[in-house]
Amino acid sequence: MQNHRKLWLSSSLALLIHGFSMANPLPSQAVIVYKANLGGFPVGEATQRWTLNNGRYELNTELRPILGPDIRYQSTGDVTEKGLKPSDYAEFRSRNKQPRTQAKFDWDKQEVTYGKTESLQTGKLSIGAQDLNALPFQLSWLGSKPAPVMQVMTGRKLREDHFKEAAPNKLTLMGKSHTTRVWISPDGTEATEIWLAPTLGNLPVKIIRHDDKGELQLVAKTIEYQLD
Repeated sequence: MQNHRKLWLSSSLALLIHGFSMANPLPSQAVIVYKANLGGFPVGEATQRWTLNNGRYELNTELRPILGPDIRYQSTGDVTEKGLKPSDYAEFRSRNKQPRTQAKFDWDKQEVTYGKTESLQTGKLSIGAQDLNALPFQLSWLGSKPAPVMQVMTGRKLREDHFKEAAPNKLTLMGKSHTTRVWISPDGTEATEIWLAPTLGNLPVKIIRHDDKGELQLVAKTIEYQLD
């Protein structure tokens, strides 16, 4: 009986350690500068600024196109034992302080209120739901865990992304070649592809999004991050 108990404790401890080891620690700070291409043509630059303090994260993504207004996406939330748990998401244009679209997550009610300020609507949240801006950092946090079906809030609608891992690929960044883990969600007309670099904090170094306007690629030029 005692031997069985020791075996059970050893197995449980091994499973516990294994489960935690698969999650990837997120940095306390990160700045990633991307070149932006639309349909294969350069259209500007994007910068992501990530901070994590006492379990609370904020991610700002600023797109500075060659033509047209600047666009900024802001995400805030908590990092829990299950990864990112978003609380607010918003999209801003130029210097306008009023969001063009927004989303507020109410996890107690399992609801999200989203859309344009003048026409907000409410949707039902699934466990593990993410916003489109911070989605790559949830995949980063997952580490070697399998990526499940994820409900994704775009600010305009809720959708389901079915991620699967593709073959590894290489990307040259700051003069060095890095092997990346590639996650793809090929469903419908809004396919997403995210490349993560394990040698660079498992952070997103390439993001590809398809929609009715074409294919937008963000490819990292520089990356700085700090792990506590």
